[in-house]
Amino acid sequence: MKTTIYYYSATGNSLHAAKKISEEMGDCQLVAMTSLRDKTNISADGEQIGLVFPLHYFSIPPLVQEFVERLEIPSATYVFAVVTCGNPHFSSALSRIKDLLGKKDKPLSSGFLLQMLSIYLPLSALPSIDKQDTLLAKADRKLDRIIAMLSKREYHFDGEHIKSLWTAISHYWQKNHLPNTYKKFSCTDSCMACGLCKKICPVGNIQMVSGKVQWLNHCQECLACLHVCPVQSIEFGKRTSGRRRYRHPQITVKELLDK
Repeated sequence: MKTTIYYYSATGNSLHAAKKISEEMGDCQLVAMTSLRDKTNISADGEQIGLVFPLHYFSIPPLVQEFVERLEIPSATYVFAVVTCGNPHFSSALSRIKDLLGKKDKPLSSGFLLQMLSIYLPLSALPSIDKQDTLLAKADRKLDRIIAMLSKREYHFDGEHIKSLWTAISHYWQKNHLPNTYKKFSCTDSCMACGLCKKICPVGNIQMVSGKVQWLNHCQECLACLHVCPVQSIEFGKRTSGRRRYRHPQITVKELLDK
């Protein structure tokens, strides 16, 4: 039974989850959502379709919403979603995916909230390495349970509480804050002009001008550029300075760039 997993990952958490699932699913193909950014219509390939992505501002990232809106899914296809997140209690992502698929008369067969750790440095610093290892090991154990359910094509949904509130906050963020997010980025003199930030941006929002980094105005606020910088020269607002950056320990920079 062929499975295609469409994933989006900024710092490797969702890619790790997608890879781990694909390794156990037999005939499985991994496809980066960003690799299909220029396609108007996307025909899903497989009898099972997976959507794996991170939680952004309590809901789904804008580029994931745009992807699902362009996705054409055959009838009788088993569709599942895995949402990686820092806190599963503040999510409306599965509900949003259900709604988007419902507009296409396609049901979401199962949905999971996979707690890993938050990489949103403007809100809080990363936990210690030991704490990270504990959280990621716990996530892998849940992934094993998720894989067992997916192998049996079970119907399961992790609960989302006060989801209408999280949806409202997400909509407000996208409408009122996201358009100006690019203005919060800055780059220190330690920048080496290596261009990794430009390469990793999922929406092509970064350009290099005379060796200087410039952000355009269609940012996703995924912070991939901030985390990938090898000399930590990229800052976002006033609270990221001095805070340790993150990439999933089992995912390489090359894998994140290969999209």
